Amino acid sequence: MRLRFALLSMALASGATFSAVDGMAGTCPGGPAPSGAAVHGPVLEIPDASSLCVALGESPSTWVTVRLAHPSHTYPLLMAAAFGKNAVCFVGRDGLGICDIEDQPLDLELRRPETIEASLSWR
Repeated sequence: MRLRFALLSMALASGATFSAVDGMAGTCPGGPAPSGAAVHGPVLEIPDASSLCVALGESPSTWVTVRLAHPSHTYPLLMAAAFGKNAVCFVGRDGLGICDIEDQPLDLELRRPETIEASLSWR
């Protein structure tokens, strides 16, 4: 829990943005995650309902965009499911990622009643 708080504090101090990008997949400061690779780290930014920024290091320049193979229905739902949590994402040759959040498949987390309820408080 302390690590999560420290990471969130770093994200806020760095000026990270947490708002959705209208009509297109967002990008993270470090660019896209490499195709055919696995990336892991905390989710410190969510540009939109179809992508995550996974921090590979402390500097925002190391945060990579993982475009999701199975995007969320809404931005608040993805925020509730993934923001501030550890992710392991496998990025296919097509550039789309399948992620586990806190050792649970993201697509299952997006359907949990607790996550759906928590999403109601995200703007």
